[in-house]
Amino acid sequence: MPEHHSSPGTVWARVEDGFHVGSRDGNFLGYIERRTDGRYAAFDMRSALIGTFADLVSAMRTLSSAPTSAPGADGILTIRETR
Repeated sequence: MPEHHSSPGTVWARVEDGFHVGSRDGNFLGYIERRTDGRYAAFDMRSALIGTFADLVSAMRTLSSAPTSAPGADGILTIRETR
């Protein structure tokens, strides 16, 4: 599945079937999991439920537009790769 870019700097990655993780500019946004009933539950960076959606794109859009504070503040995790 291709990555879904909801807004500039937002990247969605499918970790496994039914489980997607989002980040914006290297900062963890949250995740989405497909429920057994086929709906999608979106969780913020603190694993708080944001909502349940009929389709994946709606869940991605909502979680992507959820307000976030500045990088490094309020527990936002910054993801960096060092080689």
